[in-house]
Amino acid sequence: MSVKETRNMLFTFVERCEEQDGRGVETLQREIICDPVMKFFPDINSEVIQYELLKNGLFEPTEWKSIKKILRELEVKNIWDIVKQEYKYLRELWDGPKVSIYIFPIKKESKQRSKDFPRKNGIAYKKVLFLFVSPDLTKEEVKALVAHEYNHVCRLKFIDFPPAAISLNESIIVEGLGEFAVKQLYGKKWLAPWASMYDLEEVSKIWKRHFVHALQIKGIKNHQLFLFGQTNTPFPKWIGYHIGYQIVHTYNKNRGPFVMKELLLKSSDEIIAGSDFAI
Repeated sequence: MSVKETRNMLFTFVERCEEQDGRGVETLQREIICDPVMKFFPDINSEVIQYELLKNGLFEPTEWKSIKKILRELEVKNIWDIVKQEYKYLRELWDGPKVSIYIFPIKKESKQRSKDFPRKNGIAYKKVLFLFVSPDLTKEEVKALVAHEYNHVCRLKFIDFPPAAISLNESIIVEGLGEFAVKQLYGKKWLAPWASMYDLEEVSKIWKRHFVHALQIKGIKNHQLFLFGQTNTPFPKWIGYHIGYQIVHTYNKNRGPFVMKELLLKSSDEIIAGSDFAI
């Protein structure tokens, strides 16, 4: 397990698209990009894998004409080497598990959502990590992405539950730990904007009114509204991510300081109880 040579997969994808004059690009993406990772997901098919990766940032199949240029730009930035070095460093620092890491271009922003469209994203599972990146990322931004997502892998190893059995309180703490790892390693400058998006008084009301009674809701798919928020609901944008970070931050302030290796092994209940969001 290591950082995979996804450049070969991507060049093959583009070459096949050229051979077929852009026909069947969705199928080609599934065969070349998604089928090789099915070994990590024995209970689901490649269509589901493709859907999940696209939802989380994988480039759209119709973007195939721009992939070669993006790859050259990513190579100039040494993205694969940066990720390899950071993964090795973090695995030793946190005594983390081995994981396979796949790096792909992130989908292009659309004009309708360009203001909030991410330039980087990732999705973590116990044995595999997917990173979606833009060529204009700085080295520090890439390292922060790796730290946040690999931290998830380490936490998932500790809690050892399938996605359907993970409770909301754990989902919140998973995200909080991931971003707090970025702060510990690189400082506030590289935190995501949602970490400081709201003030404590405002968030405390939302926490007590809408989160506390729902903390045992199980299944990651049932946590999306709480984590991401939604317009015209009691849940503002990125609210669960913000709360998760603030819980971990205030727990460390109140009861710590702790190194991340210690925080990863503490229960969600303990972290919440010692934070400014104690129930």
